[in-house]
Amino acid sequence: MRNRRLTLSQNRYIAGLDVGTTKICAIIAEIVDDGQSSVLGVGISPCEGLKKGIVVDMVATSSAIKDAIEKAERMAGVQIQSLVVGVTGEHISCVNNRSVIAINHPEREIRENDLDRLMDTARIIVLPPEREIIHAIPRWYAIDGQSGIHSPVGMHGSRLEMETHIVTGLSSFINNVVKCVHLAGFSVDGTVLEPIADAESVLVNDERELGVALIDIGGGTSDLAIYIDGQIYYSGVIPVGGNHFSRDIAVGLCCSLEEAERVKKEHGSAIADGNDMEPFEVTVLSNEKPRFLPKKVLVEIIEPRLSELVQLALDEIERAGCQGRLPTGLVFTGGGSQIRGLAEIAGKLASMPVRIGKPIGFSGMTDVVQKPECATAAGLVLYWSRHSTKEAVHVEEGPIWTALISKIKELLSRFSVDL
Repeated sequence: MRNRRLTLSQNRYIAGLDVGTTKICAIIAEIVDDGQSSVLGVGISPCEGLKKGIVVDMVATSSAIKDAIEKAERMAGVQIQSLVVGVTGEHISCVNNRSVIAINHPEREIRENDLDRLMDTARIIVLPPEREIIHAIPRWYAIDGQSGIHSPVGMHGSRLEMETHIVTGLSSFINNVVKCVHLAGFSVDGTVLEPIADAESVLVNDERELGVALIDIGGGTSDLAIYIDGQIYYSGVIPVGGNHFSRDIAVGLCCSLEEAERVKKEHGSAIADGNDMEPFEVTVLSNEKPRFLPKKVLVEIIEPRLSELVQLALDEIERAGCQGRLPTGLVFTGGGSQIRGLAEIAGKLASMPVRIGKPIGFSGMTDVVQKPECATAAGLVLYWSRHSTKEAVHVEEGPIWTALISKIKELLSRFSVDL
């Protein structure tokens, strides 16, 4: 293929990066003319540099980031320079804040700059110096007391109110994730809360409108996002993730964490079925020879932990004041959502519909992205393409040195220098 520079007028690309506790997932997509996101490349790399969404080893994390991105680049046939990065962790908190301004134009017509003033007012909240705002998302507007308005521009009134969902996090933790991306050789276009990104890729509009809770089961923690009336209402983090299942299995069977992870993926289930007495093989720490145990042993280990996770999610939903307001139920996604029996256990405890969510709304190489573990990276691409006013990620085809020469030529051409 002939190496050439790709301008934004010809092609637009966005790269999403999910920096998870157990893995790094990178997705490169092209935004085509109709606004559809076409998947070009996916790269997944194991990572041991984070704990519960927090960076504990920058070298290991940046190395895993670089590996995942390079895999995605090879599949896509392009090289990226910057990414949209997901953030999560127990340091995340949220609040719904109301703000109000007066409309002072002679005709009392609401204009775009009024929305800008209102957003500036909404972002003025008291925060400790170590915290920063990640998102300030308008939920609804009200004009002269009439609420439920989604697009007030062009309407008339003297008083404009807005309820905003504000997400904050610890600056140091967010900066550490960004620095790991920089150490891997890439820049960051923006950061997005992971459950908000998940919602872009796995929820349908009717679910958001009627009321739904999305739960992304990650390695160290699980993310929660509640949508009501088409807008995000609540977001939070549950301190239980897939690693807790693996550790429980390791303790219960007296095996290594690596062996426990294998057993969980190959044989793990949270519900009893007709194969309960079927044996599975496990290598324990005290014996070099493998042991054979009935699968019901895994059910007895996994089911209590899964029930705990679901109950914590239900407690969080109740704390948010959303109990009884989620007719479309719970949607689980993330790598940990693939545990067998999850939907049955959650449905029984929650007494509401439950489904497992996979990325939707893509074209191109959909077969490699329609997996729960790709939901966050896929959602980052969709969120940035739908909600960001910034330009998409700029990429170059071909080797890095070719891209560099193209840039130098472009720069020199401005000064009428012919190479």
